[in-house]
Amino acid sequence: EFKDELLDSCYESVYIVQEACHQCCIAENIHTTQNELKEIGNKVSCKSIIDRVVNQQGGRFNSFLTQFAEGFQDTELEMHKWLLYPILTANAKSIEEGFRQSEIRHILQEVHPRGKELNSGNVTQSLQSATSLQIKKDIKPMVLDYDQTNLRLNIVDKSFQIWLSRQNRNELLELVGLPKIP
Repeated sequence: EFKDELLDSCYESVYIVQEACHQCCIAENIHTTQNELKEIGNKVSCKSIIDRVVNQQGGRFNSFLTQFAEGFQDTELEMHKWLLYPILTANAKSIEEGFRQSEIRHILQEVHPRGKELNSGNVTQSLQSATSLQIKKDIKPMVLDYDQTNLRLNIVDKSFQIWLSRQNRNELLELVGLPKIP
């Protein structure tokens, strides 16, 4: 049961699987290779182990959000901060599939202070610079990647997807200075 629940809940993240198995071994008092086959995982909560593993990344992801929101410099439109809005308000399916450029533009035109006056060039330019911003801010591993061929923003760090699914979104929006979900 532990193994099945872990594989269903890991978002295909090898790190989550490895670390959860390691934490399970520690919880079951397994510290070395055993001479005899021993079944473990029956006395521990897979969900709480996954939560602990994911929450260990909280500091890194909060730092990512605040640094990305700052952008390269202060600008009137604050586009990098606003690029986080669709991500921080999306459902799990959208987060997994990524975000089309047109979808992001539409969402931002609804919530950005410039509204419908926000042009697609501003959105496109910030999407195209998402990778270089993460490089400049020394964010490793990368969390976001913009695919210019398919015009899609993807979350490439699976741990971020899992972490995000377990967070209070309004607190994250507040952290980066964006309006709360209505």
